[in-house]
Amino acid sequence: MQRTRRHLTASIIAVLAMVGSVLFFPNSAQAYSPNPTVRWAQVDTDNCQRLAGNLTVVAQSDGCRINDSFDGTFFRKDPNGVAIKVELYVGSTLVAKSEFHPYGEVLWVYDTRDDRDTIYTTLRVRETGPLYGPYRGPVNGGDLYNLSIADGSTVTMAVNDNNDSSNLDQLISLQATA
Repeated sequence: MQRTRRHLTASIIAVLAMVGSVLFFPNSAQAYSPNPTVRWAQVDTDNCQRLAGNLTVVAQSDGCRINDSFDGTFFRKDPNGVAIKVELYVGSTLVAKSEFHPYGEVLWVYDTRDDRDTIYTTLRVRETGPLYGPYRGPVNGGDLYNLSIADGSTVTMAVNDNNDSSNLDQLISLQATA
């Protein structure tokens, strides 16, 4: 009888530990399904002209502004630079965004929604140059990655919904100029 109680107690503790680990430790991110809606802009940071995309760019005396519901974006003027901003939405909710800033060669990656998912952003310099990333942002925040990229270099930014090399689920790939 004593042995049965110990066995039962040990079993209960094991089950509680397993349930606790599922509830209290974060799970890995799952890919969005269906994919989020992508909104984006390529911006000439010399004159704040939107070169392509569907986001509204507002010219200011010292740079270019693109508003969003999280914290907005400001690209400083950079002669011959081309910036990129990508916003991802599920319904009308901004869930993530990535920005390449030519001034200082900076990448920002944001996870703007605590929804157990995220995006992964990589930068490739020239066609065969260095690959930076994949980078992801913290839940409900953004991280800055200060990169060393030569001015005038072509940079390809890819935003993926997955970090599995056999299935990246690329959402968009755009070119910028450092």
